[in-house]
Amino acid sequence: MLKVIILENDDYQADYTERLVSQRKLINATPNSYDIELYLRTNDPQKVIDSIKDEAYLAILDIELDNQLSGIDVAEQIRKKAEFAEIIFVTAYQEYLPYTVSRRIEPFDYISKGKQIESIADRLRIDIDEAYTRYQNYMNSNQKHQEKFTYEPIHGIKRQVNFDDLYYIESVKNANRRLRIVGKNMRIEYHGELGKITDERLFRVNQSTLINSSSVQRFDKKSEQLILTMMK
Repeated sequence: MLKVIILENDDYQADYTERLVSQRKLINATPNSYDIELYLRTNDPQKVIDSIKDEAYLAILDIELDNQLSGIDVAEQIRKKAEFAEIIFVTAYQEYLPYTVSRRIEPFDYISKGKQIESIADRLRIDIDEAYTRYQNYMNSNQKHQEKFTYEPIHGIKRQVNFDDLYYIESVKNANRRLRIVGKNMRIEYHGELGKITDERLFRVNQSTLINSSSVQRFDKKSEQLILTMMK
């Protein structure tokens, strides 16, 4: 599902954008409703940043928010954390456009709303349609079909490996808060704690090891050992 975020300082404009998104979900150029939902509507940029996960988003952001954080700051964090994101800036401040380029945010569109947000309704509808088309293409791509495991080697920086290639994750002996990912053609060490990994596809076999269940070939009852399928 494509999750929609509306970050807007003006309540009336936020109401209008929310209604437009809801209408476009049901009434569009296709025979089906869009697989989208309003995930978050707020005027608090920190609330958006705290809510972002490794998922798919359409973010419709104001820039000037009477806050230490701007819509540009939020967009930057979405780019770092999100699996897929299309970002639309709807703002009265055209002078911010160069900052979105210099910070490599790559917005999908930059709309000047002027005095009345109704004046840009058609533009927003077109953008929602195009963003949803891009989301569908992403979902149908080979990249999406390959499930990923996400880890964070450095705070705020996320990396991914193909989940099917992952065999197990273990705590490194005699190393404080150090983990090792072992898999097909990979052996990755990074700073982390096993107890903070919440991926339900992995199961704990002892205090220091999480295993990808799909890599288990069989269980030897006599020796009480798991035999893993490890392809070279």
